[in-house]
Amino acid sequence: MSLIKCPECGETVSDKASNCPHCGFGIAENIAHCPECGSVVPKDAVACPKCAFPLHEKKVQRKEDVVVNRQSDSREKELELQRIEPSFSDAKKLFESKSFIEAYNKINIALHVSPNNVECLKLEELIVEGIRESAYKKASDLLQDKQYAKALAEIDTALNYAPNSHKLISLTNEVKSAKSRRRVRITVLTIVIFVAIIGGVAYSVHNSYLKDNEENAWTEAKDSATVSSLEHFIELYPDGTHSMEAEQLLEGIKKKDTDYWDRICHYGDVSVFKDYKEKFPQGLYLVQADTKIDSLDWLQAVQKNTPEAYSSYLTAHPQGAHSMDAETAQNNIKNTTPSEEDIDNVKTLFTNYYAAVEGKDNDAVLEFFEAVTPRYYGIANAKKADILNNLKKMYSKDIKQLHVTLNTDGLKVTKDASGNFKVTFSIDCEYERDDASLQTSASMIVNAVVNSNQKITSITSKKK
Repeated sequence: MSLIKCPECGETVSDKASNCPHCGFGIAENIAHCPECGSVVPKDAVACPKCAFPLHEKKVQRKEDVVVNRQSDSREKELELQRIEPSFSDAKKLFESKSFIEAYNKINIALHVSPNNVECLKLEELIVEGIRESAYKKASDLLQDKQYAKALAEIDTALNYAPNSHKLISLTNEVKSAKSRRRVRITVLTIVIFVAIIGGVAYSVHNSYLKDNEENAWTEAKDSATVSSLEHFIELYPDGTHSMEAEQLLEGIKKKDTDYWDRICHYGDVSVFKDYKEKFPQGLYLVQADTKIDSLDWLQAVQKNTPEAYSSYLTAHPQGAHSMDAETAQNNIKNTTPSEEDIDNVKTLFTNYYAAVEGKDNDAVLEFFEAVTPRYYGIANAKKADILNNLKKMYSKDIKQLHVTLNTDGLKVTKDASGNFKVTFSIDCEYERDDASLQTSASMIVNAVVNSNQKITSITSKKK
């Protein structure tokens, strides 16, 4: 098993996966292996991106092909549905189980990928309706039980998702009125008892004291102009001189917050959501903003796919949603990056190998291979006898001597998780021939695999 880039979304995914876990793209049926170098490539690739081996012949577009091209739009739509399918299905299941808030978060992930998808928009509308109706029923029951604070909290949560629901707003006013009437009754009873005990003078002093406290509290709440300060003031003075003004100011702040969030919630720029947190330090959507920042920072790290990028993500989000993925990716890069010593060893190995070939030292040449070599030029699972036969063919009756120059400057080495090295380099060959009119030189591109025991397990070449 090895990790590859999904041909659709570019995310890291196992080449054994049936579908990409990030976008749903079919992996198993859409990838193949290069017959030349063994790299994983898209099935429809014209040439291998690793060794440039031709995989399919390009075809001149005919008039009939125009029809096929027109079908690409349909294919793109199918791919778009594949990308949103996991989130859409999760949202639908959560909606059916009446987990409306979780369903709303899932469908918004799908809408972020495909904001105009009709099915997603319909499901979002049903989810919002579910949130609204569920909250209305719970709040109504709490109102009957005279649990006014809990009823208002239930309604406020629902209004975050359905801010223009007249039904919920009407119920809010009903709860506040009931709560206010209850406070009035308590206040009147307190005053009556107080007046009865202390008398009119004490009542007058107390009333003045309460009014001063209310004015001070209102000044503080108005100056701070935050959701928490205004809600606290309304809780303390639901029927005060400034209660209506406080409610209007609070509704204005919430509306401004919601309007701003609605404008930016689908943006793909981290700075936009950081600006939101600065503008609304007590905003209604701080959790959603943090989730967006985490997701976008992770996407940037994956796109760069470097240890530094993953380290930067972990520094910013040590407990982030993708922290474990970032640590795994860091380790994978570390384990699959050849060291300078590894590269020098590979250079030395092939320098010695071609020296043995040039010197016609068959025993020395065979030392570079295992008992069976999975791919030796055109031979699969070649034994040492096959290698010797190939060496004999190399020196035909006409060729007296072969000289090989290994060009190490362009040598490229990669390493997989099993410790195998994939190597690409070029060689220049000079032939001493009896017939000088025949070809006396050639340049080749060589692709090889060297295992952790420094044995060549695959070697192929082609002319430049």
